[in-house]
Amino acid sequence: MPGGVARKTFGKRSVILALVAFTAGAIAIAILVAMPSDASQRVQNIATGYFMAVFLLAAPLAHITGAVFGVMALARSNDNRALGLLGIILNGLSVTAGLAILAAMASTIGAFT
Repeated sequence: MPGGVARKTFGKRSVILALVAFTAGAIAIAILVAMPSDASQRVQNIATGYFMAVFLLAAPLAHITGAVFGVMALARSNDNRALGLLGIILNGLSVTAGLAILAAMASTIGAFT
C-alpha cells in the first residue's frame, strides 16, 4: 500500500542483521580452522583476507547497525518491540563474543615467535 505506515520493520531488520553477521563470522572462523596446513600461500592469503574483511569490518558494522535498528524499534510505537529487544540482545552478544575472540587471539601473539 503506497500511503500505508510501515510496520515491524526495524525490529525484524535488527534480528536479520544479527543472524547474517553472526553466520558470516562463523563461516570465516570455520574456513581458517578447517584450512589444511599444506594449503598454498594464495589460498591462505585469500582465507585470511576474507576473515579480516568479515570479522574485523563487515560483521561489527552490521552488529552496530542492527543494535541501532533495535533501539529504533523500541522507540517507535508501530514497530515490534520484542524483535527490537531480541535484536539488541543478539547483536550485543555477538559483539561481546567477537571481542573475547580478539582478546584471546591477541594474547597468543607472542607465543608463536
